[in-house]
Amino acid sequence: MADNNVSDHSVMQIKDEDKDYVIAENDGNMATLTEDRNAVELIVSSIRGRIQQQPPRPACSCIFRIPNVLRKHNEKAFVPDLISIGPFHHGEKDLQVMEEIKLWYLHCLLGRNPTSETSLEYLVEAIKGMEQHCRDCYEERIDMSSEKFVEMMVVDGCFIIELFRKYAEDLPINKDDPVFKDDPVFYTAWMRLALTKDLFLLENQLPWKVVDCLFHHTKEKDGPESKALLLLALKFFELSAFNQDPHADRPLETKHLLDGIRNSLLASYSSQATRRYWEPIPSVTELLQAGVEFKVRSDTWDNMLDITFENGVMEIPPIEIRGNGESLFRNLIAYEQCDPSITFCNITSYAVILDNLINTSKDADFLIQKEIIVTKLSKEDIACLFNRLYSDTVVGYFCYVELTQNVNAYYQDRWHRWQSILRRDYFSNPWSIFSLAAALLILGFTFLQTLYSLLTYY
Repeated sequence: MADNNVSDHSVMQIKDEDKDYVIAENDGNMATLTEDRNAVELIVSSIRGRIQQQPPRPACSCIFRIPNVLRKHNEKAFVPDLISIGPFHHGEKDLQVMEEIKLWYLHCLLGRNPTSETSLEYLVEAIKGMEQHCRDCYEERIDMSSEKFVEMMVVDGCFIIELFRKYAEDLPINKDDPVFKDDPVFYTAWMRLALTKDLFLLENQLPWKVVDCLFHHTKEKDGPESKALLLLALKFFELSAFNQDPHADRPLETKHLLDGIRNSLLASYSSQATRRYWEPIPSVTELLQAGVEFKVRSDTWDNMLDITFENGVMEIPPIEIRGNGESLFRNLIAYEQCDPSITFCNITSYAVILDNLINTSKDADFLIQKEIIVTKLSKEDIACLFNRLYSDTVVGYFCYVELTQNVNAYYQDRWHRWQSILRRDYFSNPWSIFSLAAALLILGFTFLQTLYSLLTYY
């Protein structure tokens, strides 16, 4: 009986201990749940505080950072060497030398025709009124105060206008002219070339409305303005922009200088049957073996995109490629890749065609000999330029679908290849023709002799 009492007491004690353990465990779980709930609330609060209620990029943005996937192929093609325009490279140490020249150009511009509307106060007020539009033109939010941002727009914009006017007023440039005598941009041989390259970089652009506004507020009211701003700009870039005749009459709104250059290069070219799917075409060497002829359209320097193929003849307008040609190509292609408002990738499509045609330095040399490509670069440099020009791009709508279809159909026709072999091997010189004729005569006489012998026998 005593044993039973002891056992019952022990059981009760054990149950009490289990109860205390369960309560402690529940309290611990509650504390853990409370801690987890607090941690979740902190994370939710952090996320909500950083949620963007506005689109990360305004719909009107047209000036972009070069994506790393494109930049990696040749970073130097996208980075300014001498001058910063706009906010992306503003304040970089290597580009400070031009800041003094910018301010001097501003002084020169204000002194051309000093009126109330050309005063610095008036220009700043005009640009201040369009500040938000200017900020929205950049794909990134610009972390600059309103004062600094407007100041940058005015100084950079006035520099560009004064540069174009100086260049247009004294062509050909005479370094002894007082206009250029103290101007390092013009009397220093390398500086204008570097400046030209920097001004068409996609990351180095100003909204066109800024430049256009400053231009119209600083032009002479009574005197005739010789040329429109866009034509002044295109004349400045003419030699660098593949030496194509400027076209400032396309009915398109210009967004910035690079966009103006692109519109000019498109000229009157109209994209025909465009598709997302396209087929590559053989190289120059392969097409020559199939009997394709190449001709330069020497009558035109105003529409380099207008490549045609008809009856086995490919006609390609001439294009001049200088040292900064790759940089311009890459920035134009990057612009087409970044701007969602561009439907037809004309420049990218052109790069695809040239890349297909030029596989080796031999292909490049042929086009140089035909004066389709005019350049002082080596054939190896030209081949290297086009062979990797449109890597990692997406050709949304290809602009040469019909041309590539016709070229491939001609190339795959064996009769054209046989004709080419006959012309190359048997009709390339008089001796070959004489030998072929002699062989045919001998073959004919042999056949007649055999026929005569058979007839005689029967």
